[in-house]
Amino acid sequence: MTKPALMFFGDPHGDFVPVIAAVERFQPEAIVLLGDVQARQPLHVELAPILDKTAVWFIHGNHYTDSDADYDNLWGSELAHRNLHGRVVEIAGYQVAGLGGIFRDKIWNAGRPIDEAAFASADALCRSMRPEVRWRDSIARRHRSSIFPEDYLQLFLGPPADILVTHEAPAAHLYGWRAIDELAEALGVRLVVHGHHHRDIDYVGEGLLSAAAPFRAFGVDKGSHLAWERDPQGETELGGVPQDLLDIAVQVLGAKAQT
Repeated sequence: MTKPALMFFGDPHGDFVPVIAAVERFQPEAIVLLGDVQARQPLHVELAPILDKTAVWFIHGNHYTDSDADYDNLWGSELAHRNLHGRVVEIAGYQVAGLGGIFRDKIWNAGRPIDEAAFASADALCRSMRPEVRWRDSIARRHRSSIFPEDYLQLFLGPPADILVTHEAPAAHLYGWRAIDELAEALGVRLVVHGHHHRDIDYVGEGLLSAAAPFRAFGVDKGSHLAWERDPQGETELGGVPQDLLDIAVQVLGAKAQT
């Protein structure tokens, strides 16, 4: 296996051994954690062995708001600025868009039109809350991992991207959302990679998406990763689609990455 440009890691839930082992073995240019980091120490401390070997990026999941420690070890980390949520960043030659968190009915049931959301933004929710139920003078900790329409629209109306990383799954998943597909299509991405559901899924390979779909989609399990091998500028004759987007493979290594 050649050195991958990017590696996407499923929800660590505090276990960074597979991440560190895979980075040391394959030496990717950059990595993206797909949510539910739950670091037991500040994230930069947990990942100290690889910070000089790769660029670390992440999106948040739903469990980083389970406790004050989960929250603080992510947002109090020296890597907090590497959060991809709500923006598009160039990473290893790709434009990567990120949408962290999950849809919650209390905020926005994404199966309904966006203008029917209960709260358009975190600020709108905060204004509705009594001071005594706020957390650190803002919204409840739990809802800091909720997706607000404002977050979604910031991406939807923003610049195009090559890759979309999300915690939630696309519509082809039993518990997925059409809103993820619509965002991917609006951004013009050719790849969607998600965590959250703790299963490796090749949506085209398993017949959940047609090969003619506008994007490929992969789910990545806890302890597993998706590796990207080729030059992002290497193009085929098929409308300028990068070859690795046509011939990508999931590398399901888990504990085997340590051997």
